[in-house]
Order: sequence, then structure tokens, then C-alpha cells
Amino acid sequence: MLAGLLAGVLIPAAAQADEFLAMPGLWKTTYEIEGASPETREQPRVVWHCVDEQADPWASFAQLQDLPGMTCSRSSFQRNSTSLKWKMQCRGPGPDTVADVIDASGAIVFDSPQHYRGWVKFSGTLLGYPLQSGSKVEGSRKAACTSPSD
Repeated sequence: MLAGLLAGVLIPAAAQADEFLAMPGLWKTTYEIEGASPETREQPRVVWHCVDEQADPWASFAQLQDLPGMTCSRSSFQRNSTSLKWKMQCRGPGPDTVADVIDASGAIVFDSPQHYRGWVKFSGTLLGYPLQSGSKVEGSRKAACTSPSD
């Protein structure tokens, strides 16, 4: 669950959607935590969202948003017409010796305009505890959106 939560809370990057080849519509994105034992494995986290034709692919598909209380810096953002790949580091408040630090990376690759697969990884310190987590990500377009509030 922690990886799914963190996957949805990093900073968006600016990008133009006009050259990105994903179809607009209603998308289902599933995050499945990697490496958990069968007895501790959580149910995959599912996110439904509509994507319009002018959507920023970083916000729509990588779903990068601010991590509350942290300052993030981007070290690498790569994009072409069918993939997104990123690396970033987020730091919490406080002196460097006690501040939370999270290194995040991920990638998604579209095998068609209606489907992608990828991964998200996190490592560092969160609330003073070591963090090492990863998720497999899969997204698929399910339908057209029926209204702007979908």
C-alpha cells in the first residue's frame, strides 16, 4: 500500500500532450506491490481516471503529484511518443541528519495507444524508518468519458 500511496504523490513535470500517442478516455491503472510474501501481500491499488486530448501525460499516466511536506527535485525525466521514464528525490523538513529522503524512479511503456505496463520504485527514509518498495503498474483504456467530471 505504501508504494501505491507514494506512486500517486510525486511532483508533475511539464510536458506537451500533442505528440503523446495514448488515447483519451476512461483509464484503469493498477499498482501491484512487488516482493511481498503471499501472507503479507495487499490487494492491488486501482485508480480510475479520465484523460482528455490535451492532457499532460506526466500527470495523466505517471500520476506524479506533490508529496505532502516534502521538497522534490527532478534528476531525470525522459519522454517519447510511447514512454515516460523518471528519477527524482524528495526531502522532508529538518536538518540533513534527520530529514526524510526518498529516491523515486519509474517508467511506463505503451504497447498500444490503449495499454501500458511499467514500474515504480522507492527507497530511502520515511518518518525515520527505512523504505524500500516497488510496484508493477498496468494501465488500460476502458471506455470514452461521458462528462468532464468522470
